[in-house]
Amino acid sequence: MAKVYKHYSSFPATEWRWPSFSPQEMASRGEGELMIDETAMDRLQALRNRLGKPLIVNSAYRSAAHNRRVKGATNSQHRLARAFDVRMDNHNPSAFERAARECGFTGFGHYPKSGFMHIDIGPARRWNDGGWFPAGGATPSFQPEPPAPTLKSEVLKPEVLTAGGTLLSGAAAVSQGSAPSTSRWRPSL
Repeated sequence: MAKVYKHYSSFPATEWRWPSFSPQEMASRGEGELMIDETAMDRLQALRNRLGKPLIVNSAYRSAAHNRRVKGATNSQHRLARAFDVRMDNHNPSAFERAARECGFTGFGHYPKSGFMHIDIGPARRWNDGGWFPAGGATPSFQPEPPAPTLKSEVLKPEVLTAGGTLLSGAAAVSQGSAPSTSRWRPSL
């Protein structure tokens, strides 16, 4: 089990074995709390060595408070010190992902609009701004995010249109309380 340090400056300097990174850049932003997963750090150092150029880490370990501030996933690999968000400014994303896989990373989130890639050692998965892709095989091309749901699209779902096996019209579904509540009410159906 990884030990949590109240502040990165408390990590024993003699135990730091990742020359391309510092405890400060791996610490949670804001309060400086630090947790290290040695396997994740070993793979990050191996990736840095393989690529032969700096990795700019936006986010590594996240304390509970920091994770809430950035609206991170409750079960985020960042909370376990097993994830890194790395800027793509000086990397080709395809080559970077390929090298990261070779170094043992298994989770990949692409955020091209924000200019970084999330890598982690959690369950094998790949996503791009919420669109999920199967793991393995060739890197698929990015797909656009699905459109935001409208009241009409929500009311017309099969599970909303039936109540006890009876087909309900969109208006009947709403009047029967079978339609989802939404704050995005759009009057034109």
